[in-house]
Amino acid sequence: MATLSDATPVCKLSIPGTHDSGTSGVRLPMRHYARTQTLDLPSQWNAGIRFFDLRPRLEDGTLRIYHGPADCHLGFQEALLILKRKLEEQPTEFCIVMTNSAGGGQEGVDMTMDAIYAIFPTDMLASFNADMTVADMRGRVLFIHRDRPTGGRDYPGTVVYGWPGNASSHNAGMVSSEGQSAVLWAQDYFTDGGKGNYVDSKWDKVTALVREFASAPEGVWCINHLSGYTGSGISTNIKRNARTTNARLQEYLGNHKKPVGIVSMDFPQQELIDAIIFLNTFAAE
Repeated sequence: MATLSDATPVCKLSIPGTHDSGTSGVRLPMRHYARTQTLDLPSQWNAGIRFFDLRPRLEDGTLRIYHGPADCHLGFQEALLILKRKLEEQPTEFCIVMTNSAGGGQEGVDMTMDAIYAIFPTDMLASFNADMTVADMRGRVLFIHRDRPTGGRDYPGTVVYGWPGNASSHNAGMVSSEGQSAVLWAQDYFTDGGKGNYVDSKWDKVTALVREFASAPEGVWCINHLSGYTGSGISTNIKRNARTTNARLQEYLGNHKKPVGIVSMDFPQQELIDAIIFLNTFAAE
């Protein structure tokens, strides 16, 4: 990110990300249906990933990363410390972390906020606004939360409202504890329940959002999930779906010169990560 113009709005960047980023440590037998990444967090960072989807679960007074019922064998604070060290080593970089509670109720959500404040000093926590720039983000982390903390509590970054669930939406949004807000376009169509040709339907939704975001109004943010699954148990085919969708997007981006926002992926290959990053060449022009 060192070569990016400081004046570039973050929402106009193309940022490669991982879905359920902490799942490389999932063990058998749950690995078949809960593992979405083979690289651990430091390796993802080194590959160019800058959006991380972390799902803490409160268990026996401790926050641990889970994917559904699967323990990822990674502590939430441990994950935060990894990203903090990377930012300290490379202060021209920044990252975005989405938190999404995997269990523990409201207490778990509030403890998630407390853990963030305990790990990151204030000057490493980005303050959110719709038009925030690369200069606002360098050396910092922006937190986007899928769960709202107890009313009246400050929280770092921004909370999402109106997340579409198993669908696409142009009606979601983000708001900070200081009242700064932005429109969020999101696509998270993660399964069809085995009712049809999921991979093709998923691809239609992915590309529809890519095309729409290319001409989005100023200040609109975008999170486009490539991730998804069909089947169940050991027949869940996360990796096969990812292989097809990821390859399609890599080819598609060869003729695309507009920002794609945040792209959250399962098992992304280096070539696709590089293709997303390359789009920022046009953002800097």
